[in-house]
Amino acid sequence: MDIIRAAKVAHGKHWRATSDEGTGDRQAAAVTKTWQSSVASKYVKCEVPVGGGLNEKIDVVDLSTATAYEMKVSRKNPQHEFYKDIFKVVIYNQYNRKKVKRLVFLTEEGGANKLKRGMGQAVMDFVTRYDFIVEIVAI
Repeated sequence: MDIIRAAKVAHGKHWRATSDEGTGDRQAAAVTKTWQSSVASKYVKCEVPVGGGLNEKIDVVDLSTATAYEMKVSRKNPQHEFYKDIFKVVIYNQYNRKKVKRLVFLTEEGGANKLKRGMGQAVMDFVTRYDFIVEIVAI
């Protein structure tokens, strides 16, 4: 199954906006686990360490296309996760022979629209000098 389509299916199945933080955390974990389980394969790896002894991981990496996928399940503060995820790829590329050439950041439509302009767009333009591109996709 296509990685982006699988993310959308998992999000639609498990995510409901809630004001209860515990419920939201459990739903987000279910979305991520369902998504990762449905796409994991010989070339698609999940929870990939960035390296350097850091306790950070990339949600999904498709080694066959050199593409990393990160998902921000809730609409709350997607920009925080977005910028952090860009740095994860920068660090990953420093420690790994096979480089990530593309980061796909998945988030709800409102967050995706916001990140595609202003500072988000400026950062996407800037990171091309690190030899990868960033794509934002609404789930």
